[in-house]
Amino acid sequence: MKTNYNFQEIWNQKNTDIPDIKEIKERAEKYRKKEVLKNIGLIALLVLCAVLVITIWIFIDLSFFSTRLGIILVILAVCSYAFLVYQNVNILNKVNTSATNQEYLMAMKKTEQQQIYMQTKGLGLYYLTLSLGFTLYFYEFALKMSWEGSLLTYGLTFLWFAISWFFIRPRQIKKQKEKISAVISSLEKLGKSFEE
Repeated sequence: MKTNYNFQEIWNQKNTDIPDIKEIKERAEKYRKKEVLKNIGLIALLVLCAVLVITIWIFIDLSFFSTRLGIILVILAVCSYAFLVYQNVNILNKVNTSATNQEYLMAMKKTEQQQIYMQTKGLGLYYLTLSLGFTLYFYEFALKMSWEGSLLTYGLTFLWFAISWFFIRPRQIKKQKEKISAVISSLEKLGKSFEE
């Protein structure tokens, strides 16, 4: 049985499977820049919140130690989360745009690992410290309110925490994971196409 091979056709099929390197790198770089800007904005917002809380501490006469401790815990939560976000910015800024595909892929995987850490341990610690801080902060004011007002204050605060933890956070994690996974899979696909 004689088999005829059309080498031109085989070569053309091979070329169609190779992804566009420039397009993949541009998409990865666009993702990186967008994440850096978003994280810098988040850091600015967190610093603004810390400054606002410190301003409240300075200008409001607080008589209970629990209120001051609550403020300290809120500031600690905000600053520690800002530090985690800053570490993410550092990792993204260290990505060399002229690096090889393999180095770029490794940098993106390191970014993904940092995001996973932030989304699990970082956010968990942030929410725990923040909720404890707000609980202690509101105690002094809750004593001056009626029990309905105290219940409403604590109820609305923890309702917001629950909505944020159970609904908003999972959606944000899913979106972030999809975006970085798309970039990583494109870079992996590019690497595999060169191996073949």
